[in-house]
Amino acid sequence: MRAATADWEPFWLGTPSRRLYAALHPAAEASTTGVVLVPPLLHELPRSRRFIAEVASELAAVGLPSLRFDFLGTGDSGGGGEELDFASMHVDLDLAVAALRERTGATRVALLAWRGAALPLRGWMERGGAADLVVLWEPIIDGAGWLQELVGADAGERALRPPPRSGVPRTSDPDDGQLMGFPASTRLRVDLARTRLEGDTLRGAVPVWAVVRAELADLPLEIARMLPLPPGAPSFNGGAAMDGMFFLTPPVRELVGGLGQALREKAWA
Repeated sequence: MRAATADWEPFWLGTPSRRLYAALHPAAEASTTGVVLVPPLLHELPRSRRFIAEVASELAAVGLPSLRFDFLGTGDSGGGGEELDFASMHVDLDLAVAALRERTGATRVALLAWRGAALPLRGWMERGGAADLVVLWEPIIDGAGWLQELVGADAGERALRPPPRSGVPRTSDPDDGQLMGFPASTRLRVDLARTRLEGDTLRGAVPVWAVVRAELADLPLEIARMLPLPPGAPSFNGGAAMDGMFFLTPPVRELVGGLGQALREKAWA
């Protein structure tokens, strides 16, 4: 039986002029290891918010305090979507890791990053990002390829828009700065287009694990430990419709429990 934990605690990170929403899921007992959950980007965030909160609770239940947060200009954080780029994400990652250490006393920090959130980790780690382990959940490897996919999907979503209605502004103009229904600045697009993860891009500093589907297990990265997703696991790549929100299924819950137990090991490889 999993140990009961206290309810999660929402709080603000940063300064009043640059506030980030965060929530800490505390473990029932003190732990030297904690987890920062790094959310996916653009339309994949709102669809997976409940799922990520459930993952944080599962990790806390096996003894790992877990902190989730929203990047500047996304979710419940302050700022506008046009402020989001890799440089701003690097600042946010620093704040989140420092908050986890300060609030829990954790001396080892693992990052659990979903999908496109893997891409800004490259620059963050290169500039000395203070994590001890990186876990990539279905990572986007090729930023340029993903950006091209998003532009194509965005065109498809716009074509499905209903005709304009009085008082409801709608546009099918791809030059409006939106991508899959969310602001995507030129800086963010450039950052995505020039980033690719391969070889020891991340592992040069810390061990890297990956959670992937069996058919996509052959990543061009040096991975220390691979955790296969069970068949039928919910997919992040489901379009921009907000009614596509998904939850933690029993097989994935079991996977998360196994991941949590592995993170509690004294040595990571």
